[in-house]
Amino acid sequence: MTNDFVLTEHFRLREFQCKCGCGTVKLDPSLVWRLQALRYKVGVPLVINSGDRCQAHNQAVGGADNSFHMQGLAADLACPKGLTVEQFTQMCLELGFTGVGAYPDQGFVHVDMRPGPQVRFQ
Repeated sequence: MTNDFVLTEHFRLREFQCKCGCGTVKLDPSLVWRLQALRYKVGVPLVINSGDRCQAHNQAVGGADNSFHMQGLAADLACPKGLTVEQFTQMCLELGFTGVGAYPDQGFVHVDMRPGPQVRFQ
């Protein structure tokens, strides 16, 4: 399978590749290690709804022109069963992701490793 490399105990590179099928993947190590720490804290598998995005896919899903997804610095995570989006968001903030966005209506949380101080958004 393309990009089937083990990155950490719980993540493989393919989980972060663009969902359009182009197979491209950019990934900042700081994001992966922070996600691994989150996985340990949550205690259950994390599902990555969106990791890296090529420009065409980012445009197709309505992503920002300068999306951190296109830089390998962001991931959208399905909220694990047993947690509310608010609880999951708080865990992400506590672990030091610099960008955290809660999407309760859609059941996911966006996390990123943007430069600068921590930002929370909805």
